[in-house]
Amino acid sequence: MAYNVFLVASLGAPRNHHALFVETDPVSRGGILLNVTGNIQNGMQFEERSTNKPEESAGFVDQSPLGWVAAGDLDRMRSICERNPPPKKQFNGPKRLYPKERLRRCQEWTNETIDALTNNRVLQSFAMATTETPAEEEY
Repeated sequence: MAYNVFLVASLGAPRNHHALFVETDPVSRGGILLNVTGNIQNGMQFEERSTNKPEESAGFVDQSPLGWVAAGDLDRMRSICERNPPPKKQFNGPKRLYPKERLRRCQEWTNETIDALTNNRVLQSFAMATTETPAEEEY
């Protein structure tokens, strides 16, 4: 069994919030949302939660298919997500704490996580069906 994986955008400021959605129930289209929550004023935390189909959320903006994950790789997916550090506190009031570092928010965390999931052959493209052994995991 395989689960479809989507990039979900919801209303946010100053940029929309990005998250990964794994559709674990093809009938109800519900599943698991994997993302970081919080803000760069205080720091962010990894969150995993069950959810209905994302388009039913009040702040829903968009959903784009990314690929699929084998049911047996769902725990590996969670592990890779958990090992990608969430964005840290980057401001103290209006002052940047690390002015030489690029700002890192939920969108950056999500893109890094997608890359790690792809590189570790956990996230498969829809055009690809493989039984190869996964590479050594990043994060």
